Amino acid sequence: MRRIACIIILIAISIHSGAQENLTVQAINPLVQLLDSIHKVKDDSVRLQLNIEFNKKIWAIAVNNPEGGGIPDSLRISNVISEDGNVRILSWNIQQNSGENIYAGLIINRQLNSVIPLGMKKSEPALSDGKIYRDGDWPSGIIYKIIQRRFNKQTSYTLLSWDGFDRRITRKSIESLSFDEQGKAVFGAPVFKIKEGIRNRIVNEYSSSASFSMQYNRQKVTLSGVRRSQRNIDDEMIVLDRLIPLNEDLKGQRWAYVPAGNTYDAYIYFEGYWTLTEDITARNKPSGKTAGKTTKNTELDLLPPAKK
Repeated sequence: MRRIACIIILIAISIHSGAQENLTVQAINPLVQLLDSIHKVKDDSVRLQLNIEFNKKIWAIAVNNPEGGGIPDSLRISNVISEDGNVRILSWNIQQNSGENIYAGLIINRQLNSVIPLGMKKSEPALSDGKIYRDGDWPSGIIYKIIQRRFNKQTSYTLLSWDGFDRRITRKSIESLSFDEQGKAVFGAPVFKIKEGIRNRIVNEYSSSASFSMQYNRQKVTLSGVRRSQRNIDDEMIVLDRLIPLNEDLKGQRWAYVPAGNTYDAYIYFEGYWTLTEDITARNKPSGKTAGKTTKNTELDLLPPAKK
């Protein structure tokens, strides 16, 4: 009799689980279909209106699934998560008929149990390396990697992002992410050391026809001009192609900048700062594949699969 009762309970649980799963699928399928419609529609104003609807639906899923569940793998947007699982960022782009991109997204902060909107925004006309974005503002773009580091018992998050600025210039940026006392997102912090001083972010602008790599991976590097105990570095770092103009006459014209070829620079994390180290010998040369299993290419190949 007890065995029969157990079987009945198991069947009931199975039916309940199946019903829950079906409800989730029913909620998700319209989301995938809606995104597909956004990319297929020809009218810019209709496309933007559909994006508002898409934003509302994905927001509802995020609020009801603070652990980040409910977002299907088939949904072609960037969906990245920090190593500790506390920060997840969804971001996507809407390409207008002119080729201009409009970006949107949201941040799920599991630690604060909050969902932070990243409102629809065009590319910045000029993305400053000194500005700090707060109070709901953000630099816009597709965020394809969250890097988590720790210093002085404090966890920090650094973002790698892509922005198809216009038909001639593409950007990839290294960005700091933190949260203020009200739990709002803050983009930018003085943690990037370059020759000219300390910056709040690193902005790389280059020809849209070029393939520029910027990845986070482990490298072995020998430094000069530092104490012997600090010379040999075996750590994860941000490795990127060296950008140069096609010729000296085009210096400063970012549309004319392309990778030098087999010349790499790196940002190495040391004592809370990302410090530029030039001309490294990359043991793990950029593979062209996006780092992290949770990163997915966006529709229209706006996050180029060939190189990051």
